[in-house]
Amino acid sequence: MRIKSSIAAIVRIFVGLVFVFSAVTKYISIEAFDMFVFEHGLFSWVFTTFATRILISFEAVLGLLLLSGIYLRFTRVATVGVLVLFTLYVALKPYFFPNVGEDNCHCFGTVLLLSDSQTIIKNLVLLALSPFLFLGRGWQTIKAKWFVLIFSVVALSSAFIIRPPDVIVHAIYGKQAELDEAKFDDLLDYLSSEGMDVRHGKKILCLYAPICKHCQRTAIKLNVMINRHSLDKACFVNVFWGNDKMVDAFYKRTEVGKDMTTCIVPAPMFLSATKGKQPVVVLLDNGGIVELYKSTNLNEAGIVDFLK
Repeated sequence: MRIKSSIAAIVRIFVGLVFVFSAVTKYISIEAFDMFVFEHGLFSWVFTTFATRILISFEAVLGLLLLSGIYLRFTRVATVGVLVLFTLYVALKPYFFPNVGEDNCHCFGTVLLLSDSQTIIKNLVLLALSPFLFLGRGWQTIKAKWFVLIFSVVALSSAFIIRPPDVIVHAIYGKQAELDEAKFDDLLDYLSSEGMDVRHGKKILCLYAPICKHCQRTAIKLNVMINRHSLDKACFVNVFWGNDKMVDAFYKRTEVGKDMTTCIVPAPMFLSATKGKQPVVVLLDNGGIVELYKSTNLNEAGIVDFLK
């Protein structure tokens, strides 16, 4: 009996550590995890950033419950259920979400890269160990209940306070995207001289610095929106400062196709127009500025309505 209890405790602690490690590593690389979930094309960006943090908090709480042995009746079933659901998701992902990569399932964020096949093997191993979870006994006291409640609140609140979603950041700081309109007009003239028709019809100019991580995130987000709503890529113009090598590296890091119109402008002109802050996404209607967005307040519905 003691041997069974010892084995159950070892398995419970091991599985609990895996869940806690998974939550921590996802949170460390939360921006990449946000983008990974958003690329599925199921949810809006705002909903995605809230859902990822709730998922991470749940995973952390479940892992701690396993480690502490509290509420085992619930945690056993929840653990098996989570493992089964995520195994099915990874196995079926290539069929339902073919555009989402299989090189990293983001089980451990970008800290430890596991392919889809490696993730399935990992989950099957944990599922093979899960029957041992039902051999041991947990413990429940009033103090334990308070401990679970307090930790759950701390985990959830920390997920939103330390690395808050973009919508919360924007609500707190309230900074709007800005342009020097006179300098921006000069930039439009330069683009026109390069053969780009940016003063007629509806255009979306994406002003990027090729080495800016916020610009890279914005490019990926816009690409998902374009694919999700079948937007006309001819309406988008990516404007960079820098050189061809830097821009090629930008596209390689973001995995955004080069099929959108791209232009490199002189850095002084670019930085003067954007007041040195990037990215700026500009909605233009016959050359007139309709709306400006930055990375934290990129409005999917507004962009779709503007073009459609």
